Formats: sequence, C-alpha cells, structure tokens
Amino acid sequence: MEPKVYAMETHSHRTDKDGKPEAEENYAAHEENPAPSPEAINEPNDRPASNTIWIAVMVAIIIMALIYFIFIY
Repeated sequence: MEPKVYAMETHSHRTDKDGKPEAEENYAAHEENPAPSPEAINEPNDRPASNTIWIAVMVAIIIMALIYFIFIY
C-alpha cells in the first residue's frame, strides 16, 4: 500500500497528512530553478527577534559608554 501524499493548495511541494512539508527527494527537478520555495521568501515576520536584539545591543552600548565615561575617563 502506497502512503498518501497531500498537496498544499499554494504550491506543489509534497506534504504529510498534517500539512508539514516532506523532505526533498528529487533534486534533479530543481536544477533549472534552484531558488528557495515561495513559502520561505513570503513568510510573515510574526516573531521579530531582530528588532529586539537591535534594541538590546544599543542599550548595552549606551550603558557601557556611560560606565566608561563615568569611571574610566
């Protein structure tokens, strides 16, 4: 008995019964278009960690500059 393969509506990638993408098996099929999948490019930024890290780095630099100017300079 062959396992069922479900195709998601937005693309032709193979998915399992839960809708999760399956591992790529046919690499030769993508030789002409080796670009990432549309999902990887158009994925929404619902967890903007980069903004939080940027703010944390800036706060750390300001605190280190204040410590430097108060205690060392």
